[in-house]
Amino acid sequence: MERFFLYPDQIVEGFVTFPEDLSRQIRKVLRLDIKKNAVTVLDNSGWEYLVQLDGTTGNQVIGHIMDKQKGREEPFVKLNLAYSLARREKIEWIVQKGTELGIASFYPYVSSRSLVQDLKANRARQERLESIAREASEQSLRAKLPVILPVTTYEDMLKNTANHDLKLIAWEGTAIVQRIGTATLQPLIGAEQKSLVLLIGPEGGFSAEEVKLAEEHGFQQVSFGNSILRMETACVAGSAILRNLVDSLMG
Repeated sequence: MERFFLYPDQIVEGFVTFPEDLSRQIRKVLRLDIKKNAVTVLDNSGWEYLVQLDGTTGNQVIGHIMDKQKGREEPFVKLNLAYSLARREKIEWIVQKGTELGIASFYPYVSSRSLVQDLKANRARQERLESIAREASEQSLRAKLPVILPVTTYEDMLKNTANHDLKLIAWEGTAIVQRIGTATLQPLIGAEQKSLVLLIGPEGGFSAEEVKLAEEHGFQQVSFGNSILRMETACVAGSAILRNLVDSLMG
């Protein structure tokens, strides 16, 4: 059954109004029967609704709620990802795959070796990433959307991640670094928030000064193996490894 995230003001007193872009998708792309088919609607608070389509009003598809239930729970440990700004297609891929893996929040930043150094707010870019995250959440049956924060400087990103229980930085610059394993995640067992952030460097890697600064902000160096991964590969592979380890540890 097709799934759609809507805003709370589009779900009112048992009735649902789909915005024009989703209405076009329902009618033209998915070719649903707007007087017979049912869909699942999510409100991003953890609830999902079974909605019977009733037709249109103007250019908008409408429907009524037949049932309501709790959606799938988010992972017990919140996994967050900090990544360097890069070319558009790489960032979109990171957001899409990270969302499928259950990333709770994305922290994009610009550091000294980031290939893209654009800190200007870009609403169109933000909306594009939010759309990708929404579609990936719908596809992967998530009941809540991840948060995609605005791009910041490297230093501000370190400050913004201060409240997480465990902070890990992947760096290939030293051989004396802990190989990631369940022992690394032990601090999460007694932690209050159960929140973890993984910091991945840009294509050019971190400078030694940047690693030192991260450590001063409470980050711990870790390794995901002997291979040197591309930035986007490290984001997805690292997230998948941590997701598996966390599930094993907390399960």
